[in-house]
Amino acid sequence: MKLILSSVVPCLLSFYAGALWGAHASLERDLDKSLKDTTRRFSGGSPGLPTVGVKSSSESVGESILHYPSTESASIDDKKKRRIPASMKRVADGIARTSKEDFVKLYDFGIPYDRPQADMADVLLLYQTEHALPDKMKDETVWNMGHEIPFLSAADATKNCQQMNVMLTKLPDNPQCIAIMANYQSYHIQRWMRLPKSGGGLDANLPLRLVSRGDAGNGRKSYKAPRSEELRATFDMLRTYLSSLNDVLTELKPIAERVAKDNTIVVMTCNFGQSELLMNFACSAKARGLDLSNVLVFVTDAQTKAIAEGLGLVAFFDETNSEKIPTDAARRYGDQRFVAMMFAKVVCVQLISLLGYDLLFQDVDVVWYKDPLPFFHNSTSPISDFDILFQDDGAHSLRYAPFSANSGFYYARNNDRTRYLFTSLLYSQDIIRRTESHQQALIALLNEHSSLFGLKVKVLNRDEEDFPGGWHYHHSGMSSMMRDMVGGKASPYIFHMSWTNNKVNKIKFFQQMGDWYVSEKCIAKSVQEIASDNPLQNECCLVNPLVVCHYRDKPSTKPCRDSPPIDKGRPSWWKE
Repeated sequence: MKLILSSVVPCLLSFYAGALWGAHASLERDLDKSLKDTTRRFSGGSPGLPTVGVKSSSESVGESILHYPSTESASIDDKKKRRIPASMKRVADGIARTSKEDFVKLYDFGIPYDRPQADMADVLLLYQTEHALPDKMKDETVWNMGHEIPFLSAADATKNCQQMNVMLTKLPDNPQCIAIMANYQSYHIQRWMRLPKSGGGLDANLPLRLVSRGDAGNGRKSYKAPRSEELRATFDMLRTYLSSLNDVLTELKPIAERVAKDNTIVVMTCNFGQSELLMNFACSAKARGLDLSNVLVFVTDAQTKAIAEGLGLVAFFDETNSEKIPTDAARRYGDQRFVAMMFAKVVCVQLISLLGYDLLFQDVDVVWYKDPLPFFHNSTSPISDFDILFQDDGAHSLRYAPFSANSGFYYARNNDRTRYLFTSLLYSQDIIRRTESHQQALIALLNEHSSLFGLKVKVLNRDEEDFPGGWHYHHSGMSSMMRDMVGGKASPYIFHMSWTNNKVNKIKFFQQMGDWYVSEKCIAKSVQEIASDNPLQNECCLVNPLVVCHYRDKPSTKPCRDSPPIDKGRPSWWKE
C-alpha cells in the first residue's frame, strides 16, 4: 500500500522499500537509452561527455564533490544529456538519493519502520523545479555523466524542498510498475492490476484495470463495500446511540472527572466472557504495586460491572447501548461475538474524547510491568507532537497498510483531529461489520485523516522493547526479545497477548510467561458464584503468578520441553 502526503509538489520523493533504488542501475540505463533515442531523433547524434570518476554511495557525502556544467552555462549538446528528458521536466527536473535510515531520523512519518536491507537502503528523490534542487551536488542531480545517482545527506537533499510528497511502496510478489504523471494533483494512489472482474488471481493475459487498494494478487479483497444488511444494522445502532447520547454523557461526566489524572483516562471495555482477562490485568497490577485509580472500564453487562468494582476498578454500564452486545467470549478472532464487541470499543473512546480527555485505550489481554502513562506524557520526547500513538501490530500486511496499528493498545491526545477520528469511526460500523475488523476500519481512517486533516499518527517501533505483544510472542524472528524479557534483560512497559485466537490460549500463554495472577476458582465465575465474604480482589488475586507449562514451542518463563507443541513438529523454544 502506498501513501501520498502534503500538497503541491515542488519536491516529489519516492520512499522505496526495495523497488526503485534496488534497480537504479537499470533505471539509468533506460534513461540513457531514452536520451540517446531523443538525441538521434532531433540532432542525428550527440557527442559524448567527458568521463569523470566518482566516489561510491557508501563513501562520505562530505568528501570531494564532483563538478559538472551548471544548468545556466551548459551548451545545447550538454542539455541533451540531462538525467530527465525535457518532456518530463514537470515530473522531475533532477534526481538524487539519500540514506533511508538518515531520512526517517530527520522526518518521523509515524509509520512502522522496516530496517534497511541492501536493496532498500536508500530513498529516491525527484525535484520538480530548479528551485527545489539541493545546493550540494546540484549539477549532478540534473546531468547524466555516466555516474551513479548523487548521494546526499537527508538534510542536504531536502534543504530547498518547501513542500514534499512522500510515497511508500513495497516490492510485491508480482511484477510492479510505478507511473508518475504531471497532472491535476492527487493525494491518493490509483492501483491497476491484471485481475479478472469475476474473481481469481492475476492473469498476464488480461488488461490492467482499476482495483481497490485492498486487492491482492491472489484475488483476495480486503475491502468490500458494505451491503444493505450492514447499512441497516448500522443505522439501527446509531439511532439508539445518538438518541441516548446526551443522557449518557450526563451520567458519564462526573465519573470521568473523578477518574481522570493529568486529564488522562485509561479506557477499557469488557463483557462477562472476557472477565478473567480483566481480572488478570487488575490482579497482576496489584501484585506489582501499580495504581489503577484512573482506569475506567466500560462494561457491557451487570455481571462484569460487579466484577470490575469488586477488583477496585471504576466501571460504567450503559445499558441502552449494550443491550445487543453478547455476554459470551468470542470463539475466534472475527466471529460475530468479536464483531459485536467492536461497537463497545468504538463507543467508549468516542465518549471520553467528547468529554475532552486524553485517553489510553487497551484491550483486557494486557498486563502492565510498569505504568505506561509517563512514556506518553513526556513533553520532551520526540513523540510528544503526535496526536495518536499505537503499538505496532506486527502484521505489515496489505489490509493494514500503511500503519499496521494495533487497535488494542493506543494513546490519543484530545484535540479536534482525534475527536473527529473517533466520531468517524463510530459512523463506520458498516465497514467494521463488512470486514469483521475494527482494526481494519480504524487504519483506513488513520490513512485518510492523516492525508485530509494532518492527523499525526505514530506507530511505535516493534523492534524496540517498550511495547511487545503477540507478534513478538509468536514470531520466531523475535525470540531474542522474548528471551530478554524472560531473562530480565528487557524492561518493557506492558505485554499485549494479541495474535492469539481465543481466550483459552491467551490464559495458557500468560501462565507460561509467569503473568497469570487469577485463582482457578474465579475463572468463568460471577461474583455471586464466587460467593465469598472477602473482597473479590483478595479472593481471586494471587500474590505470586501461577506458572504452568502448556506448549514446548512457545516462550515460557521456565523450560517446557516435556510439553507437546501447539504447532505440529515444532521443537522446544528453550535451547538445549
